[in-house]
Amino acid sequence: MKLNDIFERAARLMGISDEFFAENDAGELKKRALCAINTALFDLCETPPAKTLVEEVEISGAAADAGVYGTAMFLSLAFGDTAKAGLFSKMYSDKRAAFKSRITAVRDALPKTEETA
Repeated sequence: MKLNDIFERAARLMGISDEFFAENDAGELKKRALCAINTALFDLCETPPAKTLVEEVEISGAAADAGVYGTAMFLSLAFGDTAKAGLFSKMYSDKRAAFKSRITAVRDALPKTEETA
C-alpha cells in the first residue's frame, strides 16, 4: 500500500476536498501528513519512517485502516481542530485496540533468575 492512499483517505475524512488540492499548494499539508502517517504506523506496527508519500509499505488492511484514523487525528491536532481530533482519537483508539488484540503471541520479557539453593 502506498502512503499516499492513507493520506487521501484521511484527508477525505477531515473534509478536505479535491477542490482544495486544485486551488491550494498542499506542500505543507503533505509534510505534516507524512509525519502523522509515520507516527501512526510506528505506533501500530513499528514500521520504519518513510521519506515520501509515494513509498509503499507492507502492512495489513487492518493496520492501514487504523492508520487512516490515526493520521486524521494527528492532522486535526496539527491544524487546531479539536472537535475533529477528539472524534478521530476515539475512532483511532478503538481501531488500534482491535488491531493490537490480534496479537497471538507474547514474548517473555521478564529477566531470568538462577535457582537458589
